[in-house]
Amino acid sequence: MRTVQNWAGNHSYAGELVSPTSLEAAAEAVAGATRVRPLGSRHSFNAIADSAGLLISLERLAYRHPSLAHDAPSGPEPVLDEHTGHVRVPAATRYADLARFLEERGRTLPNFASLPHISIAGSLATATHGSGVDQQVLASAVVEIGLVLADGTRRTFSRDVDGDLLNGVVVSLGALGLVHEVTLATVPAFEVRQTVYGPIPLAAVADEFDAVSALGYSVSCFTALREETVDSLWVKQPAAAASAPDSVLGVPAFTEKVHPIGGIDPANATEQLGAAGPASERLPHFRADHLPSAGAEIQCEYLVPRHSVRLALRALTELAKPLAGLVQVCEIRSVAADDFWLSPMYQQPCVGIHFTLVRDIPRVAQVLPVIDAALGVLGGRPHWGKQFHADPERVRALYPRRADFLDLARTLDPGGVFTNDFVTTWVG
Repeated sequence: MRTVQNWAGNHSYAGELVSPTSLEAAAEAVAGATRVRPLGSRHSFNAIADSAGLLISLERLAYRHPSLAHDAPSGPEPVLDEHTGHVRVPAATRYADLARFLEERGRTLPNFASLPHISIAGSLATATHGSGVDQQVLASAVVEIGLVLADGTRRTFSRDVDGDLLNGVVVSLGALGLVHEVTLATVPAFEVRQTVYGPIPLAAVADEFDAVSALGYSVSCFTALREETVDSLWVKQPAAAASAPDSVLGVPAFTEKVHPIGGIDPANATEQLGAAGPASERLPHFRADHLPSAGAEIQCEYLVPRHSVRLALRALTELAKPLAGLVQVCEIRSVAADDFWLSPMYQQPCVGIHFTLVRDIPRVAQVLPVIDAALGVLGGRPHWGKQFHADPERVRALYPRRADFLDLARTLDPGGVFTNDFVTTWVG
């Protein structure tokens, strides 16, 4: 059996991979298996997608925009309803491909994650997010979602018909069924300009975080934790808004393009210096037609309740020493509250403290408990798709709708076909 690894190469999946060429074949494979896990773009850094049985990837059914380099033919084209602005799309499609399709028709999505290379289904299932005080997780755009259930039948959930139940289905950790199609709300296409400032004292950013994080539609702070500074502050504003300030906390904007990780060629970073461009080419940090981020890395992220952000930023200075030599960069960004049952932002706004670490598996394993000790005490919830080491009982207690989700899982998947050790450990 061929070994299947995740994108970063730090994790090998246990199950046998199948990539059906039709939805009917996928349903047949699911119905004939005792254990199944869906596999998306493999950008998770832990065992969330592991299976003792079958791994199913719908990548052969994904839509691929012709302007982006692909080594496989495209699946069905998305369908845009011009009246509602809703777009129905194969769930394995990457955000970059959908964005190109939408922009050709005058539409876009309200927000994007750092990487446009990730699949829609995997991003929804793990409550993946972008940045912005008023911006919820990417799952907030879902108005309808289609699943292949454990018996091979299909079921669709929609906001209009199912109401709050949809909040339990969308952020599912892959534990309810195989997501094959989603319908997303879109907005009129808009342009964004990106201005980067730095370095700024970390203490000053902590003290003025509310004002700093409100500077743009999306705002991200990057620090390598080598100095007590925010090495670069990325402010992304709609091009129709007022001009970016000349300085932030007394620090002027950079006059040359930079990479989130200091010292790396910024060629794969999205355009800066105030140059306006499509939202999908400015809200992410990395270009869709280039290698995302640094590649050889392990990621860890905690979503800390916003009311504790100053304590969280000050805790970063205490983490600098144990993380020395491991941190490529740490990103700090805001995420709005939502109503998804298993979202770390469930009914509370959060600040994401995200670590991009070198791909040194033993050393990273040693520092994960240190990160948890610093941010877990503040109510920080680990991102479902990243590496973390925490007390499962503490994590489970952070989700007030956990029991409702487990009831839903027993209803849709009574045999536990789509569960695995990760889900059992962290949800129940």
